[in-house]
Amino acid sequence: MEFDKLKEYFIKKLKDAVYKKEVDEPILDLLDLINKLDDYFTTSSCAGRIVLMKIPKSGKKNEAEFLFKSHYPVNPKEVWERLLEIYNNYEDSIWFKQEPFILHISARNLESAIKILEIAHKVGLKHSGIISIKPERIVIEIQSTERVETIVAKNGNLLVNENYFYILVKEANKKLEKTRRKMNKFYEEIKMLFG
Repeated sequence: MEFDKLKEYFIKKLKDAVYKKEVDEPILDLLDLINKLDDYFTTSSCAGRIVLMKIPKSGKKNEAEFLFKSHYPVNPKEVWERLLEIYNNYEDSIWFKQEPFILHISARNLESAIKILEIAHKVGLKHSGIISIKPERIVIEIQSTERVETIVAKNGNLLVNENYFYILVKEANKKLEKTRRKMNKFYEEIKMLFG
């Protein structure tokens, strides 16, 4: 019973976030599919993204600031121009990142958790596993491996040149497309197994 109450709560929370446009559009179909299944619900997600981030000296995640963010492949020139606009305004570090698809799913029991993890591993989502076991639910993290993460400015100084930065962005675009293909395969496999 506790699982069903939690599911109701998280689905309402998701609906509110969708209404406020706080959920990545490319992952909505997957979230909807999983949340329609009796033994699962989603709690947080990211479809994968490319970002410029200000990381404070404290290194605290909650104090980091997005300076540029896209859930789709980006134009290197656009990101470079954004970096040129901002780099000398910050004493903190500025990082360029491409982050993979990630999804947290709650499963009703161990059998359900294993079933979804088998699908994840089958489609190449290798950084997936159980991260929490509680009496009311088992929490699974589904995560892809594609990632780019490097410092590009510090103390108001640019640390990369335009040519290198363009190469970096092109690689990030390739990795974002790869993580998105895995996410879509995951969707198709769940649909086949449970549909």
